[in-house]
Amino acid sequence: MTKNYDYEVYALLWVSRRSTKIIRELLSRKCKIPRRAIERNFHLTVYHAKKQLPGLISYSRTVSIVADPLETRFMVFVLGGENPIPELEPSDCSVGIRLTRRNQAIEKIQSLRAAVFRFETKEVIGDRKPTSAWKSCFGPRNYQPHIKLLRPGSEIDRNLTKLGEIFRSEINEIEFDRFQVRCDPVRR
Repeated sequence: MTKNYDYEVYALLWVSRRSTKIIRELLSRKCKIPRRAIERNFHLTVYHAKKQLPGLISYSRTVSIVADPLETRFMVFVLGGENPIPELEPSDCSVGIRLTRRNQAIEKIQSLRAAVFRFETKEVIGDRKPTSAWKSCFGPRNYQPHIKLLRPGSEIDRNLTKLGEIFRSEINEIEFDRFQVRCDPVRR
């Protein structure tokens, strides 16, 4: 399958190795999730575009952002997956956490997001509405800061509330230590 665009821009906020290790250990040991189903390197997508943004170049820099796990909710990565879907089996899908708007990290995340979407021009977005704090020009319309934690085949319980309660009671903080902007031509 070929993509119908020739460029992608990603702005990624990387979870620190320390936090990644703690979360992976919790999921495998306490939650009994097979290691093969746990993502290796956690990140939060701050921005994504399917077109080149003039003037924006690839870069990476150190940051220090801490998210509060109490202001996270587990979700299934399908359309509408932030709400329970009776016919959906979460263990057959990618699963992760989304940060609520009340999360202490949101202000810094939105600042990083704005630094990237300011490069959108009328020539790039055409008739689309430009990206804003909670709306996206490309991809899903509503922006939900999230981190994918599990791959399909995780064997988790249908009730994500149980997993969320364990996660929020055991994880003290989620540290982000690197912000990366990738401007990549898509190879066809």
